[in-house]
Amino acid sequence: MNILICDDDPDIRMTMRRTLRGYDITEAGSPREALDVLKTTTFDAIVSDYSMGADKDGLELLHHVKLLYPDTIRFLVTANREIDIAARAVNEGAVHRYFLKPWDDAKLRSALEIVLASKHQRSA
Repeated sequence: MNILICDDDPDIRMTMRRTLRGYDITEAGSPREALDVLKTTTFDAIVSDYSMGADKDGLELLHHVKLLYPDTIRFLVTANREIDIAARAVNEGAVHRYFLKPWDDAKLRSALEIVLASKHQRSA
């Protein structure tokens, strides 16, 4: 399984890589970099931070991924506790799951495994 991690903080990307060990992980430091990587590589899932101080936030990135790569599982992680971000993410259908930082490794990994298994059952 290929997973793309998008976060502007290299320490967070390293921690997420540890959480998701066993998967093939690719990292991107910005939404623009993530979109560039998506043009050349197919991913089963993308896990993106919300706030990256870039030209786009993580939710906008996941909207683009939904439109361009609808089969890609989309997770949003954020330290931002504003409820409107979570509501937008879910109501607009841009994400499959939403996690607050610091995330619980086991819960994030389990949620990813469940969504990926469900996706593969539908496609089989």
